[in-house]
Amino acid sequence: MAEAIRIGAKKYLPAIRETLQKEFHLFRREGLQIEIKEEPRGDQVFLLCFLKEEHKSTLGKEETYDLFRQLVANALAAVIISHWELYLVKEIVHQHYNYFNRQEREKIIELVLQGLEGEQNKGSGHHIYRVHRQNRIFYRLLDYLNDSREIVLEGFIRFRLKEYMEELRDAVDRAVDDLMLEQEYREFIRLLRYFVEVQEPKQGEIHVLMLPGNKYQLMDGQGDALTDKELEEMLVELADGNISSEDLLISALISLAPDRVHLHLGCTFFNREVVETIKKVFADRIDICPGCCLCGQSGTKKEERSKTKPR
Repeated sequence: MAEAIRIGAKKYLPAIRETLQKEFHLFRREGLQIEIKEEPRGDQVFLLCFLKEEHKSTLGKEETYDLFRQLVANALAAVIISHWELYLVKEIVHQHYNYFNRQEREKIIELVLQGLEGEQNKGSGHHIYRVHRQNRIFYRLLDYLNDSREIVLEGFIRFRLKEYMEELRDAVDRAVDDLMLEQEYREFIRLLRYFVEVQEPKQGEIHVLMLPGNKYQLMDGQGDALTDKELEEMLVELADGNISSEDLLISALISLAPDRVHLHLGCTFFNREVVETIKKVFADRIDICPGCCLCGQSGTKKEERSKTKPR
């Protein structure tokens, strides 16, 4: 037995064996005859992978051994990414963020996995982030196997993949931040909805015309425009010169607490986050206009729009 590598692991041994077999099978046409045997050792089982001496590889001896180590490294890197990664993320969440409830921890893990996959690459089917991580792990494994013929995966991950572990911890931290922001946003929406519900409506209906440049126009049910001055006078405690137009819009709608809010989204480049907030706050009071004279006039002058009555 000229060349052999022992692989020890307490987890995912069937997956390791299956992935190794797939890797080895691909190169049988090159004359590589590689066998896998199990060797129990204490509470672990080692997989002994060895090149059969009677192999008839078309490659030279050194090239054959190099390819053998590359196949093992590639298989182990794939298993670490496809199986160990989720386990490691769960372990990090459990160790550092166990004060979150079960549902919150599951959400954190979901956000971590989304971040690791790279949301922008999912649509194209190219998991670039995953491939990049697997390649880095592959070269670490290959470097290790060039000096050692025995590897215990648990120890290798803990002590030889410290940068990878740090990357996972950073991903978990970012996911926790995202979750907390999401929770704060939901609480913010809940409070706004409460304010709307407890107030007496000052208007039966309000039309909100979204305009380019993060601007807007409010009209009452008769089509009369509410001016910025009127809104600022109505919200004098907020009108300190620092309030943004988006905040003024949401604050005005909450203060008016209309029975119906008609959103006119004829402008393509409106602030979608503001619109989503309005929809969440007013919920069943919202109507999305399918298209009318107001929706089609987002490019006209403000004073001209104010003369146009809604449907």
